[in-house]
Amino acid sequence: MHDALAIDCPHCGETFSLAFDVTEGSAEFIADCEVCCRPMVVAVRVTDGAVDGVEVTEC
Repeated sequence: MHDALAIDCPHCGETFSLAFDVTEGSAEFIADCEVCCRPMVVAVRVTDGAVDGVEVTEC
């Protein structure tokens, strides 16, 4: 099952949507902003099959 995560870019401040498969469990990955194209680290916590928290930081 995919959840749509609302991500705020730490570089330009724009919000965009990212698809995340909660069945994979918690994860940390690098994603590029869809607006300014700069990379960021996205850490997603999954608890009991649902997104429990999202942290986004600059690379």
